[in-house]
Amino acid sequence: MSSEAFVTRRMRRGYTQLALIGSDIVMVALASGVASLIRFGRLRHVEAIPGSGINVQFADMSLVIMAVWILALSFEGLYDVDRVFWGTGEYSRVARGLSLGVVIFIVATFALKLPGLSRGWVMLTWGFGIIFVVIGRSLVRYVLARLRRSGRFLRRTLVVGYNQEAADLLRRLQANPSSGLTPVACLASSRQDTLDLQYCTPEIECLGAAADIVEVLAARSFDTVLIASTAFDSEVLSRIIADLRGADVDIELSSGLLDVTTSRVLIREVSGVPLVLVRGVSFSLRKRLVKRAFDLTVGAAILLVGTPIWLLIALLIKLDSRGPILYKQVRLGRDGNPFGMYKFRSMRRDADELLQELSTENEASGPLFKMRDDPRITRVGRWLRRLSIDEIPQLLNVMRGQMSLVGPRPPLPQEASAYSGYHWRRMEVLPGMTGLWQVSGRSALTFDEMVRLDLFYIENWSVGFDLSIMLRTIPAVLSTTGAY
Repeated sequence: MSSEAFVTRRMRRGYTQLALIGSDIVMVALASGVASLIRFGRLRHVEAIPGSGINVQFADMSLVIMAVWILALSFEGLYDVDRVFWGTGEYSRVARGLSLGVVIFIVATFALKLPGLSRGWVMLTWGFGIIFVVIGRSLVRYVLARLRRSGRFLRRTLVVGYNQEAADLLRRLQANPSSGLTPVACLASSRQDTLDLQYCTPEIECLGAAADIVEVLAARSFDTVLIASTAFDSEVLSRIIADLRGADVDIELSSGLLDVTTSRVLIREVSGVPLVLVRGVSFSLRKRLVKRAFDLTVGAAILLVGTPIWLLIALLIKLDSRGPILYKQVRLGRDGNPFGMYKFRSMRRDADELLQELSTENEASGPLFKMRDDPRITRVGRWLRRLSIDEIPQLLNVMRGQMSLVGPRPPLPQEASAYSGYHWRRMEVLPGMTGLWQVSGRSALTFDEMVRLDLFYIENWSVGFDLSIMLRTIPAVLSTTGAY
């Protein structure tokens, strides 16, 4: 990889901070402008405060509230590069920071004897501020991920350790360039003989042992040092971290929890020792009811708003080929209970009969059947599949409680017959119209990768996680990556 793909640590942090501050300023200004249009019907509004003889220019108030909010967001650590982009917790801190800013602003107006200032405008600015700032930061994340996937704005990473965890870290970082961490070299650990494998490839050269880390950092330029914690005894690990004190690098220590989201992880100190607390997954009745209410509300809205589109699709299906508009297929739901799953018909009427003839052409691993140029698919059906529009009638299954908007893919009975006990764990929840597999590669994933993602979803389930997956589904579907 060329050196132009990397930027210095200082430049990376500076550019990221500028992007976040610039995004927040633009979005706060947009929020105050929208609030002025809604509250006063124009962008520039002047209002006299009764009994004070003061005329308030709300454009000036926008600058004041912008300054207060930027300081409040800074107080929440939202311009600290080490603390942002760590899951959806960033967005809750945005809401908390902007709420703090509103309180400070309101207190200041009373202190300055401006109690007549429009409360409606303030509250509208606050509400739109949260929405727009979150959107702006999501765009910054998106642009940064795109830059990384295109081979720019990467972080030269030194992986320290030889063991299975180090192997998994290397594999996942290479498969996910949008993380920015790009392994370019590694150091061996004292436990390298516990696994008879060589994890450093010609692209990821071995520069020596972990004991040489100070000399290696002096001779080579790195942005980040990533340590596989399970590759070292605690004393050795402490010594490595002590040796890196003062080094101009980011030090990241793996937890060994490769399939647990940060929302379930808390760190607390006990007798001077940092302990990692992993919270259990709670499928409480309350959370199930919230999920069900969400499914019903959003599902009904999509059905109603999209009615003209669904009618047009039905017409195209009828004009393209003979057969019914909807196709009903037996699938297995939660706990293996069978149900009839609906789809817009995308295949010929005799598709099921032809399946046996095409079994030798299967391109998928495991019990799945996938074929890129499946001759059973109609012309309209191929278009429907690429955009996943054929899945829309499953909203009927959602309304009936047989499926959820988000969840694992519902298998065919013949697929499930080949499941192991490990695979059956994915059947513990309602199947979904979309899921983590949908936003992580779609049909390009192997069966084992799909199962791993489904189990990751189950282990880390939350309503917020569902929302995140639904938002990520739209660009995943529009890109048509991995769809066939």
